[in-house]
Amino acid sequence: MTDQKNQEKKPDAEMEANNSKSPEEKSSDVKFILGIALKLLIISAVTALLLAGVNALTAPRIAENNELEKKNAIAAIFPSSDDCQLTDISADSVELVYLVLKDGDLLGYAASVSTMGFGGEIELMVGVTAEGTVKGIKVVSHSETPGLGSRVDDEGYLSQYAELGGNLSIGSDVDAITGSTISSKAVLRGVNAALSAYSAIFTENDEIGGLE
Repeated sequence: MTDQKNQEKKPDAEMEANNSKSPEEKSSDVKFILGIALKLLIISAVTALLLAGVNALTAPRIAENNELEKKNAIAAIFPSSDDCQLTDISADSVELVYLVLKDGDLLGYAASVSTMGFGGEIELMVGVTAEGTVKGIKVVSHSETPGLGSRVDDEGYLSQYAELGGNLSIGSDVDAITGSTISSKAVLRGVNAALSAYSAIFTENDEIGGLE
């Protein structure tokens, strides 16, 4: 009972002690709190500026490396090519379109496609011939489960798409990876997006038509 009374009196005692402070002491407390807040604000601002500076310095290099990865993927799909040109052509679900050339002649095009897998986005480079069939596929990046969904990056799995065209489906045209249906369907969506862009890119675009 005594302890309970002491606990009830404690807040009153603290309040009384606070009220007994002189204006100078209260002003000092306010200044102390404001000082801490100001220091935290300065630290946050400096951190933000440093991060912005690092991003400004590294962004061009990151973009350059990403572009190099894409061009390496294109070279792997079209080994006989000697040039690839980024175009301003747009197509549904296709992020970037490159014309792939050899000695000025059009070999086909490469479509950069991002599709959602089980662990996140899967970025594909899909090569399509001028006849509208898959030339090859390279996985540029993914975050699929190691040993399962990550097998979408296996050359043996991706090779089943070679020389196929039209609207493909799992089961009748290509097989899914056992235990990784979501990842397999993600690749399928990316390939179909590249193939569906064929008519728009090769038959409706005057720029490419002129190269044929």
